[in-house]
Amino acid sequence: MLAALSKHYDRIVLDTPPVISVTDAQIISSRADATILIVPYGIAQKAAVIDAKVLLQKVNVNIIGVVMNRVPTTAQSNYYYDGYYN
Repeated sequence: MLAALSKHYDRIVLDTPPVISVTDAQIISSRADATILIVPYGIAQKAAVIDAKVLLQKVNVNIIGVVMNRVPTTAQSNYYYDGYYN
């Protein structure tokens, strides 16, 4: 299916269930050219995000970035950066 669609479209976006919940994300991501990990602000724990990354790396997924969604937009919110580059 992806091969047929790629003949007609430059970009194909696939949405999968959470990586840790089921293996669907690993299977689908392994067939994609690139993967962006979506992390919900205030919900996902750092250990869970690292576990998801490790699971995807086990099947040679090309992780090109991370997007954090559900970030509060109120002026009272405190934003900080805590991470590493590997």
